[in-house]
Amino acid sequence: MDPEKFHRIDENLTSNEVAQLKFLCADLIPKRRMETVTDAKELFLRMEEQALLDDRLLVPELLITIGRLDLLGILGMSKVDVERNLLQRDPSSKGVSAYRKMLFSLSEDMTEENLRAVKFLVELPKAKLAASATFLDIMIEMEKLQKLGEDNLGELYDILEKCDKQLACRVDDYRPRDQGGRLPLSEVSGNFEVSFPDERMPIYEMEAKNEWRRTSLVTDSDTEARTGDYYILNQRPLGYCLIINNYNFKGSTLSNRPGTDKDKEDLSRVFGRMHFKVEVQNDLTASDMKDVIRHFANRDHTRMGAFVCCVLSHGLKGTVLGVDGKEVEISELTVPIAECRTLASKPKLFFIQACQGKEGQNGVIAADAPGNATVEDPYEEDAFNPAARYVPVKADMLIGMATVEHYQSFRHITDGSIYIQELCKQLEKCCPRKEDILSILTKVNHYVSLKILRGHKQMPEPRYTLTKKLVLPMD
Repeated sequence: MDPEKFHRIDENLTSNEVAQLKFLCADLIPKRRMETVTDAKELFLRMEEQALLDDRLLVPELLITIGRLDLLGILGMSKVDVERNLLQRDPSSKGVSAYRKMLFSLSEDMTEENLRAVKFLVELPKAKLAASATFLDIMIEMEKLQKLGEDNLGELYDILEKCDKQLACRVDDYRPRDQGGRLPLSEVSGNFEVSFPDERMPIYEMEAKNEWRRTSLVTDSDTEARTGDYYILNQRPLGYCLIINNYNFKGSTLSNRPGTDKDKEDLSRVFGRMHFKVEVQNDLTASDMKDVIRHFANRDHTRMGAFVCCVLSHGLKGTVLGVDGKEVEISELTVPIAECRTLASKPKLFFIQACQGKEGQNGVIAADAPGNATVEDPYEEDAFNPAARYVPVKADMLIGMATVEHYQSFRHITDGSIYIQELCKQLEKCCPRKEDILSILTKVNHYVSLKILRGHKQMPEPRYTLTKKLVLPMD
């Protein structure tokens, strides 16, 4: 152990992050030795006592897990180097278990509201449920009382199922079927029924057999672990990201769209970080939009792994509008890309910021809603007139709509649209954690639905026929 380096790491860690490291190491260090640990220096000493630091990857692995990539430089390492070496790690090495990583990921996504619900539902001594208790604290106490363990996840699942079904599903994904793990899912997107294979990932089984210790840190080059369950996204560049940004509608009866350039800039930054080659097309007529899509559909995507198209414009049900006010059916954008042979079996993503009607969606005030909720006036709707159109979704596609059919979507005149801004925020937050796109879009739905916009609500809607899990890379 290099005392100077580990001292510098300790100096940069908060008390909460030290608690996170202790939780992740709970299976590696005897409980009696862990109880006296108050800072990272003491934790590193305990690790040295157990000869854990002989594995040079353990501390970097821990730092990546808690999201402190900046501290890897102190050890002379990078995230890419660590992940590559983890794939070649000796199976006998004691890395962070998949079980610990799964529990930690739950704690990272635990909201204050859900934490209060968990404290109410869990059967623990009241002294252990103080206001300051975190979800990690609760799980530690459950483990002490043998209410929680790698082979005992039922009670945790039952609690989470009552307050956050998304978190409960992640527990269900982990546990074997003979412990109550879920059977294959069947979901319906639009009029297309999509059947999913058994969602319990083989990488967890490999962990149990000690064939591969590292499960959560899956790199873009990890083609073997993702074969069958995940889209392979190790190409560089990963693919094209086309952004159609319509602001100037002066040639029509529609108003301009102030704030859309903020969406364009943020989307360019986020998808650029994902290794997409971003191309922006501004102020296109309906005819130009169709031509641009045909141009991209005719390109050779053989060396690419995915395609993304973001459309920022006015719209109505099933259509978006060119700056000349003419309609383009969304199918006229998606079908040429769906039929592109060099994109076959590759994920094709569309994100549409436009209204799908002229109605304002009313919300229902919940009992625990704040009494001083106010209307946010600097918002405009991206609406025109409703028309009955059908949006088809072909294989390996995802269409993220800013709002459900018949309703308006809203855009802040300086800060950008509600949907696109929340999408960018959640992508930047969750992609580094290797969360799949459907989980991310569920979070987008949640946070957008909480807002009050000119007296109305907005509810985004993803439609998809993805046949595998999609985890977008972000370094």
